[in-house]
Amino acid sequence: MWWFTKYVYADEEEPEEDVEDEEEEEEEDPEDVRPQLEEFCKPKCVKAWVAYQECTDRVSKDTTGEAHCTGQYFDYWACIDHCVGPKLFKELK
Repeated sequence: MWWFTKYVYADEEEPEEDVEDEEEEEEEDPEDVRPQLEEFCKPKCVKAWVAYQECTDRVSKDTTGEAHCTGQYFDYWACIDHCVGPKLFKELK
């Protein structure tokens, strides 16, 4: 009967120890520092934020429905990205 168990269990793979899983457990998950850097940079982009807020006030009073503040919104986030970029890449490994 030894040949029977050999052929029956030959199709099943034997569980192997995953060396990769052990290595992954040892490594720490990277932390996203971008949100903290964005909060740090927001005070530096007050001028763009004020322009966006003024635009949203104008748009809220617009009755045609065609006005928007997309440009000011992107200007604000471009300012933040310009500030965050160099700091973020210093943090990367």
